[in-house]
Amino acid sequence: MKTLFLLLCLGFLTRADHSQECLGIKFKAGASYEMLSYNAKDKPVGRLVYTVKDVKTEGGSTLINVVMQSFDEKGKPAPEMNIKYSCTGNELIADLSGSMLSAYEAMKDMEVRVKSNKLIYPKQYTAGAKLPDGELIAETYNKDTKMMDMDLQVVNRQVEGQESLTTPAGTFSVYKISSDMNMTNRTMGIPIRVSFRTVSYRASDVLFDIKSETYNKNGKLKVYSVLNKLSGQ
Repeated sequence: MKTLFLLLCLGFLTRADHSQECLGIKFKAGASYEMLSYNAKDKPVGRLVYTVKDVKTEGGSTLINVVMQSFDEKGKPAPEMNIKYSCTGNELIADLSGSMLSAYEAMKDMEVRVKSNKLIYPKQYTAGAKLPDGELIAETYNKDTKMMDMDLQVVNRQVEGQESLTTPAGTFSVYKISSDMNMTNRTMGIPIRVSFRTVSYRASDVLFDIKSETYNKNGKLKVYSVLNKLSGQ
């Protein structure tokens, strides 16, 4: 299971700007973030590159359009995906579809019809605070034939504390956030359920996680990702 990477598409777009700032995060077209992924034995298993395509505003909200491209351990690229953030000034709302689709390579060529898609990060973090649950409910279609129902629930989200974290991209003051992920996929009415736990490390002034870890239901580390490069901010 690849690491969880979080984003959302909201609202009607009315005006494009070269850069905007919201919640202390600077959003600038052309900014890029490279994440390197490793298995529990520290063997490279892939790479993710996020590039801010454009930044738009509507009223008091900032809408960020991001292009995500993943590469396998041999450097082979997968098709690009468009995913988005929405920043209201009080919260950052993230799109969960990127994590779902990156976990299932075969779905990249399918049409995804989203019914619910929301994961919220607050303006401020406090150790011990509980964060709202997140949810992605969607259907996938091959042409006009429904192939799969997807349901991803992000629950038990809690801010564990604050610490300093050093990655190849630099040293950051981060908040450690833990959560449980419950995923159910139904094909031909037959459910396949997967549960895992994630720990993410977020800086208050960076759009993406600085580091994220994914554990199975028994608490064994399966994969982790770290921010390798941050440019164009």
